[in-house]
Amino acid sequence: MFLTGISRGTKKQSSPPKLGGVPFARFSANGGVVPEETTPSAPASVASRHFLYGAATPPDLGGERFGLKTCFLAGVLVLLVAGLSPAQNPIASEGIPIDHQLTFNKCGGCHPRDASGMMRRLSYIRTTPEVWEQAIKRMVRLNDLVIKPEEAREILRYLSTNNGLAPEEARPVFWEAEHRLFRDQSDKIPADALQHTCNYCHTIGRVLTQRRTRDDYEKLINMHLGLFPGAENTLKPRRPGGPQAEAPVVMSAPTGGNPAIVPPPPANTTARSDGKYPADIAIDYLSTAQPLITPEWSAWKAVMRTPKLDGKWMITGYQQGKGRVFGTMTIETGPSPEDFTTKIDIEYASTGATLSRTGKGVVYTGYSWRGRATAPASASPSADPSSNPPEWREALFIARDGNTMDGRWFWGGYEEFGIDAHLSRIGTTPILAGASVFSLQSPSSTEIRVYGANFPADLKPADFDLGAGITVARIVRRTASVATIAVQVNPNLASGIRDLSLGRSTAERAFAVYDKIAYIKTLPDASMSRLGGTIAAKQYAQFEAIAYAAGPDGKSQTADDIPLGPVAAHWSMSEFVSTPDDDDVKFVGSINDAGMFTPNVEGPNPERKKQANNFATNNWGDVWIEAAFDAPGGTALKARSYLVVTIPVYVRYDQPEVSR
Repeated sequence: MFLTGISRGTKKQSSPPKLGGVPFARFSANGGVVPEETTPSAPASVASRHFLYGAATPPDLGGERFGLKTCFLAGVLVLLVAGLSPAQNPIASEGIPIDHQLTFNKCGGCHPRDASGMMRRLSYIRTTPEVWEQAIKRMVRLNDLVIKPEEAREILRYLSTNNGLAPEEARPVFWEAEHRLFRDQSDKIPADALQHTCNYCHTIGRVLTQRRTRDDYEKLINMHLGLFPGAENTLKPRRPGGPQAEAPVVMSAPTGGNPAIVPPPPANTTARSDGKYPADIAIDYLSTAQPLITPEWSAWKAVMRTPKLDGKWMITGYQQGKGRVFGTMTIETGPSPEDFTTKIDIEYASTGATLSRTGKGVVYTGYSWRGRATAPASASPSADPSSNPPEWREALFIARDGNTMDGRWFWGGYEEFGIDAHLSRIGTTPILAGASVFSLQSPSSTEIRVYGANFPADLKPADFDLGAGITVARIVRRTASVATIAVQVNPNLASGIRDLSLGRSTAERAFAVYDKIAYIKTLPDASMSRLGGTIAAKQYAQFEAIAYAAGPDGKSQTADDIPLGPVAAHWSMSEFVSTPDDDDVKFVGSINDAGMFTPNVEGPNPERKKQANNFATNNWGDVWIEAAFDAPGGTALKARSYLVVTIPVYVRYDQPEVSR
């Protein structure tokens, strides 16, 4: 259920320390600015909150008077928070009007709306459904927001549409919504100012999916300083002031000669020559690179509409460790134009295994699909966590013409499993999705399956074109969506990537032609797994061995080499030696012949005592993941990747409600 377990009418949990009866974090979350408008309603039991949130006169306290003590404490709080940042203008020069009555009813108590329709904070932010959902949940946890699940859904949809991102703004960082796990994010950080501030705690994707005014970026910094005191060390570290103690004289004779005086090390300070804090540099960048109003957003807002997705769609996908996926998704409009129901049927080309799912989806901002699909009630759970999940979630980016969608379907304790999905609308003419094989050797004869839609009943070998030197000998069998064909590959064909055509439909870069396998690579080249299984979920790690042929230059390990697809390798682990007594390979976990690493359980292991104090330690460590493959002709090929196995994440940022 949407927001289940956190929507409540009274505050039962512990709250941040209070000064003068007012939660410091709550006041700081307002950006250190005393509201000017009159609050529509406020709890009478907290007079100081009523005063600070804008009441012009004291509240009715049932005969109690609004005393000088409360006024004094409120004034002290104003001075405390104001000292966190430079003076700010509570009314920004630009903003987005809010004209949704439920949003005003639920949010207006703390975010008043002025005569021009601007609501404090809300009108000065644009972002994704996930960030808006997190904001709603934070208001419930910290600010006593009382809201029903259906009300939260309605507000989320409104804000994601009225204060969302343009397609051009969301596309470069859509991987955040897709929950992709990367080796690292260093190549996705646009500025050093963000890496050393926001990226210390957040994925850089969460930062890049927000647009604000400069004033609101400053308030965001103040909120972090108020709610998370440790953030000061990163955002506004204290600088040395006053007289400094003289460093003691250190004598050293590193070469065995006469002792010499060693100068003291330079002071460890983050001070810049311009006097700016790291937070100031980050604000300078964000307010320039990610402003509230952009040409892209203005253009999209003028033409935004909900796409018409009803019909049948062809699925072309790939799952790491499982290979290519083909199938269909049938979409029907639900109770509102933004709601859809789905029926999915897919087949794994490497094994012929099939899956069927039914689900629901929501389209935000005219292009951003969030959905979830569930297995039939009769389906048996799989012992393999990467196969046949009971439920997966979906994030798809809808093309502007409404005829294609791209994204990821994901599941797992850390969303580490997933299918990269491309969907194309099925019309009335034959279309191709792809082939069951990644490569064909020259020379060879074999049968392959070709996937697509609307294959004609009188399909003939001559209807297919696999390029010069490859002949379709016969059609072995066919359905409207799958054709098994026998192909003959001539000798001495040039290695390269080929297209596959059927009539006027072409699957580009559908397969490779090669003479021999030159080497293999393991992908990813580095990965991370997390211990779990008792109180936390395990984070599995999937590896693949990819074969390569030498490219036109005839040399291996060069840029023109040709990927031939995954091969069935034998997998093992070996020690990544970092200490003399390294024993990580015995404790971190195991890897199967499909290349999937399963981590060990979390918590101290009585059988493992690495510390000098002989206390038990966790099953963490780092190892090599090794693949061995016997290529045709007897050549033994090997490759390896680096794996870190670490402790679980106990506090996670995830908003699964956006797909409901």
